[in-house]
Amino acid sequence: MRYMAVVLLLVAAMSAQNAPSTNKSPDLDIPAIAREANGSVVSIVMSDKDGHPLAQGSGFVISKDGRIVTNYHVIKSGSSAVVKLPDGAFFAVDGVLASDKTRDVAIIKAHGNNFRSLTLGDSGRLQVGQQVIAIGSPLSLESTVSNGIISGIRTVEKEGGKFVQITVPISPGSSGGPLFNMAGKVVGITTSHLVGGENLNFAIPINAVKPMLLSRLSKVQPLPEEAEPVTAEQTTGGSLASLADTETWLNQTLSFINSENGEAWMVTDFDLGDAYYDLEVQACKATVGKYPIPTREKPFLQSHVTYSFELGAIDPTSIKYGVLSHPDISSAVAAQLDIRTRDDAEIITRDIFAGGEKDSTGAFNYKQHDSHEVNHVSLLINLDYAPRVVKAFRHAVELCGGKPSTF
Repeated sequence: MRYMAVVLLLVAAMSAQNAPSTNKSPDLDIPAIAREANGSVVSIVMSDKDGHPLAQGSGFVISKDGRIVTNYHVIKSGSSAVVKLPDGAFFAVDGVLASDKTRDVAIIKAHGNNFRSLTLGDSGRLQVGQQVIAIGSPLSLESTVSNGIISGIRTVEKEGGKFVQITVPISPGSSGGPLFNMAGKVVGITTSHLVGGENLNFAIPINAVKPMLLSRLSKVQPLPEEAEPVTAEQTTGGSLASLADTETWLNQTLSFINSENGEAWMVTDFDLGDAYYDLEVQACKATVGKYPIPTREKPFLQSHVTYSFELGAIDPTSIKYGVLSHPDISSAVAAQLDIRTRDDAEIITRDIFAGGEKDSTGAFNYKQHDSHEVNHVSLLINLDYAPRVVKAFRHAVELCGGKPSTF
């Protein structure tokens, strides 16, 4: 009997050793992941030498001493930066600890200590169909939580390696935020989306960042302060972009129809309330439409405003933007784009259509139409796009013969 007991104990011990591991992190629900990440996902605001905001993105804290992971393109432009926590606290950015421009990854250092940090997971274990969570600040809407699945693992050699394709929505301002698995660990950095695509969004696998963390990361380097690139593909207003390229970029970026809600437009207008915009630029002529968004109470367009002008009549030096200060719109989100004619000539046609009703054919007929000439146009755009839009507009105006004012 004693021998039999010893055998049974040995069998039990061997079975325990061969049993499957139960150390796998249990899945959490989305609210639990959001609670655990609170205070560790930050908004990053880049500013010029005068302190004016230039761009905004997201990032996440990976150490108590303020190391923050983000995209390189978030921090590449600007003379200074601050990180903002969800509770409203601001911390200056001391500089860059490590960066990989090709991979679009940067690690920056926030001034301070005792930050809440996130746990990094293993992106090598990701599988297509797996559920993931993103937290970031799209359009400066801080701590926005979105979910989706992994729809593919792609390799893009010219971009430095693998990307995780996800259905999680990504918008301007989301860049640099964390992508979580359902165990609440960071498995990627949300980085980009394809304009015109439906749920074609991407993240950089977190394992691409880990080699950068192996160094001591003790020496802080200055911010890159890169100038905006001048390429025909981006059409940022440089000399390499043709008129056709520039007009195409403006149409794609500022058109509600061509670019799914107009990537650069705001959806709030002081005159119309919630609104959408549409731009058409062709052969040195531009038309901008401002339309209120129909509601259940008002299912049809009750009024709208259009501006029509020749690009050659515009003063290119007048095309500027300013950060908007308005109680209903965050200054970190909106910019006001101003366009004026040469010598303030009132040759921009402003048409206002108001009132009206549908006829028997279903067409909407306006009862009032007011048309007059003005010398400027003011438009609301997303701050992330403002520098490029200004360059592109100036470039198009110059190619169409626009000259500075004489006074």
